[in-house]
Amino acid sequence: MIKTKYYLLTSLLLNFHISLGQESTIKEVINEITQTHFQNSQNRGLAIGIIYKDSVQSFYFGGKYTSIIKDVGPNTLFEIGSVTKLFTVHIFNELEKLEVISRTDLLSKYLPKEIYKGKKWVNQIRLVDIVTHTSGLPSFDSIKDLETIEGFDSEDPFSVFNSNFILNTLKELETISEYGTVSYSNFGFGVLGYVLEKTTNTSFENLFENFIKIDLGLTNTYLRIPEEQVINAAIPHKGDEQLPLIQLYNLSPSGSLKSTLPDVMKFLKYYVDSYDTSYHTKNILSDQYPVTDEIIPFGWGTIRKNNIDLFFHTGGTYGSNSIVCIIPEKKIGISILSNNNLNNGLNNYLLSIVDFFTR
Repeated sequence: MIKTKYYLLTSLLLNFHISLGQESTIKEVINEITQTHFQNSQNRGLAIGIIYKDSVQSFYFGGKYTSIIKDVGPNTLFEIGSVTKLFTVHIFNELEKLEVISRTDLLSKYLPKEIYKGKKWVNQIRLVDIVTHTSGLPSFDSIKDLETIEGFDSEDPFSVFNSNFILNTLKELETISEYGTVSYSNFGFGVLGYVLEKTTNTSFENLFENFIKIDLGLTNTYLRIPEEQVINAAIPHKGDEQLPLIQLYNLSPSGSLKSTLPDVMKFLKYYVDSYDTSYHTKNILSDQYPVTDEIIPFGWGTIRKNNIDLFFHTGGTYGSNSIVCIIPEKKIGISILSNNNLNNGLNNYLLSIVDFFTR
């Protein structure tokens, strides 16, 4: 479903070595990426965006349905999977600026009493723990996890994710065995969406409209693609098989977004540009648990490469892959979007670009 494998990208970062010569240009790096990508005839479309200091470059390849028809471009909408979580974190951060919510709040503060009464986690799980995937909440990251749930529909598997399901799942949790360790949870971001709705007395869709589409100007980013924009959708593929666009219902805050490359780049540029001037941006990218050995930012993954801090997130659905990263101290942002299930295959592409700019 919608997964992020921080440890896999971390391993690649530590072991990757670019094969291009020192005098190569960024266009040669992109050429190498596309040659590798389209060696597999099943791969369809690919979009790559690069922020470097004050410039933004975009590259488009392949097609929305087939690589033969070259129709991927600035208006193409890709599923971005778990990269959605960064947008949800942005909404949270904006509400925290307004002092509507705090990352140190206990989850139980926002739940009906009958949900947490007598639970051992009532004074344990904080909102920061949910965002950093250290809450110990279950994941529900595959359809197999859902098949035993009452009301499961194989034709629309994620329709089980409504507010009642979220609350009932929490009610059944007596203890949290993995609290305090990083254990990726899509369900946790569904819980976070519930909390954001309750504390603002509005829908997640309205929060998304106000803080993402209006405030950031991301007018071509959608939780659900409107009918008139379906023609611009990069159809997800698993091999040669076309797959439907994913719909996640109340799990939307974890992975429902469809966006264009220019919008994703605009989002990354906000963080690259505001890093030196905004306390709130630096706070998102800072370690939330300084007493531990592991560095855990607020919703982002991080690794140090070539003595530079790199912040990233990956996204994968059944038929799409995406990866984004920013390197604030170098004013770099990178996004790669694809409408194929590549099993984290974009990681090497990202690393070749990172290595070009930081070697």
